[in-house]
Amino acid sequence: MKIKLNLGCGSKYKPGYINIDKYNKDVADEIYDIDNLPFESNTIDLIEADQLIEHFDYIHSKYILSDWFRILIPSGKLILETPDLEKSFEKLVAEDLDNQKITLRWIYGIDSRGMQHKTGFTYKLIKELLEEIGFGNIRKEEQKTHKYEYGLRIICEKPQNSSKKHLFACFRKNLSNKLKINDSFVLIPLEDQLKTAFEIFDNDENWQNKLISQTIICTPQIPLVFLEECLSAGILKPTEMEAKIKFLMKLAEIKFHEKVFSLWMKKKKNLGELESEFKEFISHLENLILDILNYPEDYSERLSYILNLEPKDIKIFDFELILLQADKLFNFGIKNFYKQNFSQALDYFLTSSKLNPDNYLIYWNIARLGCILEFKNHKIIQNYEKALTIVQDKIGKEKIELELKEFKNKKSFDIPREPIIE
Repeated sequence: MKIKLNLGCGSKYKPGYINIDKYNKDVADEIYDIDNLPFESNTIDLIEADQLIEHFDYIHSKYILSDWFRILIPSGKLILETPDLEKSFEKLVAEDLDNQKITLRWIYGIDSRGMQHKTGFTYKLIKELLEEIGFGNIRKEEQKTHKYEYGLRIICEKPQNSSKKHLFACFRKNLSNKLKINDSFVLIPLEDQLKTAFEIFDNDENWQNKLISQTIICTPQIPLVFLEECLSAGILKPTEMEAKIKFLMKLAEIKFHEKVFSLWMKKKKNLGELESEFKEFISHLENLILDILNYPEDYSERLSYILNLEPKDIKIFDFELILLQADKLFNFGIKNFYKQNFSQALDYFLTSSKLNPDNYLIYWNIARLGCILEFKNHKIIQNYEKALTIVQDKIGKEKIELELKEFKNKKSFDIPREPIIE
């Protein structure tokens, strides 16, 4: 008997299907989160999801579609309907104002439970996404639902020979469950790491050590879960991977990526060279891990300095997330400066500078704080000069130069006792 799923059924019941919804208990046979379905791999013959995928943002859509790919049998079908973003926007700009309001609801959804839209697709966008996940025989058909607005009806299949893409889908599912990350700010850079892992696996015969060394710094869970999936799929033998799995489990247990974050904070950085220094930092660690994997004896001694560091909380170790954390700390500094908690503000600015020393506003604010907290003159001048070294904005540069001139002319009383936010 074929198993068919009607996902996000809402108030529409389809006989012969397992009707699934997150909210509507009256009609649904089962209440599940659509992004965490409890079905085994290769067990579902058909999935239909009408007006559903647009309720998730683009990066979450990739994880959801990957999981649907995982549970479909080879040759199993997926049928999607979703607003046609291209045609809908063309219609929007051509309509009168009253009809525009209706089309806006079609594009963006409404603020009612389960009715908000977080993304939208053109045919090219959804086709590319489905192909990346592994679906084949992708085609458009005439839409069957909500014909009063423009929609896409997409039919595609899980190919018979899809073992590699199936592996990747299982990997995404289990990694997501292991990391418990729903924040798109984290999922977006994480997906870049997964892309790296897939490319190495696809193109390098001796992929294990390279994949581990290039993803472990982000979080040890990436290579650990990937190797576990390869063992489960029979691609690797347990005896061959025992030492590597043990090594990765140890680093995952001690949150190696958080210790790497602590190391980055301690590293001395030159002004204006942050990106190049970060790449050099990563390259050095990748080579160190690669050397340990090739010669695994006494790895704890070669990693002893990092292993003894106190971990600093970060979901995954990634450049963009580091910059976000630096910006957050900078704004804590601004808040405390404004509230006249000057010492606390200074601490936040200094910590932010350890993550991102290329924010000239940090040093400008520290210079102003120095006037309040009565730093020695050379310290205040030093911070103004740091700000001038990296400021790109012409108006900002002129303002800093003016303040520095006033300070040197012993007119520090003219310098504002307030934070600079931009």
